[in-house]
Amino acid sequence: MEVFDPHNKADVFFDGVHEVKIVGDSARIALFSRQNGTGVIVARLVLPLSDLPDVIQALVIAQTQAARK
Repeated sequence: MEVFDPHNKADVFFDGVHEVKIVGDSARIALFSRQNGTGVIVARLVLPLSDLPDVIQALVIAQTQAARK
């Protein structure tokens, strides 16, 4: 599937995942950034639970490819 970004959204930089919660049919993921020694939530992602395995797979593939470089 090709993805088109007509709004040219800014990148979100984060240092880690604070929590992952399964609520009903959704996966809710809170991302944090370290700022002056304190973790600050910078984004909350919500995606259909059925898409979570594809998201995890895409992250693992990207990390594997980056580690090979």
